[in-house]
Amino acid sequence: MAGQKNLSEKEKSNRVSGAIDLILKVGTLFLMIFLCFKILKPFLSLLLWGLIIAIILFPVFQQLNRWLGKRYKLSSILIMVVALSLLVFPSIWLVNQLVDGLQFMAGFISEGDVQIPAPPESVADWPLIGEWLYGNWLQFSQHLGESLKGFMPQIATWGEKMVGALASTGLGVLQFAVSIIIAGIFLIFFEKGSDSGRKVFKKLMGERGEEFMDISLHTIRNVAAGILGVAVIQTSLMGLGLVLAGIPLAAVWIIVILIMTVAQIPVLLFIIPMIIYLFAFFEPGPAILWSLYFIVTGLIDNVLKPKIMSKGIDVPMLVIFLGALGGFGAFGFIGLFLGAIILSLAYKLYLTWVSDQ
Repeated sequence: MAGQKNLSEKEKSNRVSGAIDLILKVGTLFLMIFLCFKILKPFLSLLLWGLIIAIILFPVFQQLNRWLGKRYKLSSILIMVVALSLLVFPSIWLVNQLVDGLQFMAGFISEGDVQIPAPPESVADWPLIGEWLYGNWLQFSQHLGESLKGFMPQIATWGEKMVGALASTGLGVLQFAVSIIIAGIFLIFFEKGSDSGRKVFKKLMGERGEEFMDISLHTIRNVAAGILGVAVIQTSLMGLGLVLAGIPLAAVWIIVILIMTVAQIPVLLFIIPMIIYLFAFFEPGPAILWSLYFIVTGLIDNVLKPKIMSKGIDVPMLVIFLGALGGFGAFGFIGLFLGAIILSLAYKLYLTWVSDQ
């Protein structure tokens, strides 16, 4: 009996020691993770976006690498140079124009004088909606200032936030450039990175690790091509039209269109006021031609998205909408793209995890 009692006490002591040892190990692990997170937090969005860009460009890197005889560094450098060239030169113009537009908007808001110009008399001659539009537009332009005078503090606060959000575009472009350089570094070490990623997925998901890794890569590339790629193409075409047509604050509208297209907000909400503006202040011929151009470019996503989405992008638009706007609020301009991809990836991984197949 005494021996059994001593053995029982020894087992209890071993269990307590084991529990304390486990707590210390887990505590040390979480402490290390927390410290690493604090250290990398300023660079987290850059590293994540750099990794995503590397995953997106990896097929191009593989093809170029074969042509150059497996010269990893040269292939990566060429991709970085081309990507930075495509980003930097249009961005210089966009940021310069955006600064001028934001200065105008900031002054407009700070003065607290919100006005809409009166409609041209020719608007009244439009068929069907001419008289109605002219009357309401004229009344709106005459009484808008008085109607909104009591709400000017709230409007000014909201406007300043919007100006600040748009102003982050310049910083976002710089972050994009840094992320492209980071992506180039990731591509150079793609073999070690791929092997490490596979080991991490297997460690976390066990036998389904390989499946989860393939789904992650597939989702990132498809969302980037089907959502972000189409959004960039559509915004570029519409932005070119805004610039060539001489629309005021074109750079600001380009950013607004980009946010709308990434967040899956119908561009028609922008096109309708644009067409009204064109017919109000342009000659009939140019107004008709530019209206047709904006309608066609505004509908181009209906042609491109089904072709790309048929290859496997079955992520609900609500997920992409929340990811884009939430990412924009959390990380600024770069979060517009980062949030859509991360939330879409989380959604796909969740569906795979709960699936029995």
